[in-house]
Amino acid sequence: MQGELAITRTGDKLRLARETAGLSLADVATRTRITQRHLEAIENSDFSGLPGRTYVTGFARAYARAVGLPEVEVGAAVRRELEEDEYGARPAYEAYEPTDPARLPTARLTWTLVIVALVLVSAYGVWRFLSVEPDEALIAAQNQAAEASEAPEAATPATKTGSAGTAGAVAANAPVVLTGISEVWIGFDDAQGKTENWRTLDPGETYQVPPAYIEQFTLRTSIPQALKVTVGGRDVGAIGPADTLVKGVSLKPADLIARAEGSAGTAPTTTPAAPKTER
Repeated sequence: MQGELAITRTGDKLRLARETAGLSLADVATRTRITQRHLEAIENSDFSGLPGRTYVTGFARAYARAVGLPEVEVGAAVRRELEEDEYGARPAYEAYEPTDPARLPTARLTWTLVIVALVLVSAYGVWRFLSVEPDEALIAAQNQAAEASEAPEAATPATKTGSAGTAGAVAANAPVVLTGISEVWIGFDDAQGKTENWRTLDPGETYQVPPAYIEQFTLRTSIPQALKVTVGGRDVGAIGPADTLVKGVSLKPADLIARAEGSAGTAPTTTPAAPKTER
């Protein structure tokens, strides 16, 4: 009875029928033209060692014919066992355990941090673009070259008749506005000729000179033709030859209007710009 209870799989029944008929695996292999390795896998119900599900059923039916068992019943039993094996091989369902929010940031928090970082980087880039100024070493070298090469200042021509009256008619607090025609660097010199402040004007950008600058500083620039100077809305014209380092330009409204009339009180110092080196 114990031996009969142990026969629960179709492979066991096929093996028992083969042994009862006094046949070896080699005999069944000769009758069915199936290799002994595949016949042994069927007896052990090791279907994973066979080529495919269709072959498993076909081999089992052929085996059943060879040992005198009903092949239809054997084929159906093998198909049931295959389905049971596939069901048992499926992964067991595991309940999803959410991650502790205290250990991992949420998706919303992650995207918020990314967006904040991008905004900060963009803001820094804009600030750097707007606040970029000429290199201090470059400015110092330019000023030093101008001081070493400038010629003695020539005497100022006599003032034209009526120009003083015109200059005097301008309000002392008239706004002085500097406008970039193209990108231009400007600086403000103190009484000793030291540049205390500088900035770059982009094309179309305007800068109203503070009253304190008008009283304490003079203007310098290296590209006079790229700078437009107005006093109370009036254009005073070019403040020096093109591509020349100009400094010592008085910012007082009366002096600028006198320059516009062709007779400035104090002529600015000009130094030809160094020629560009061809690379």
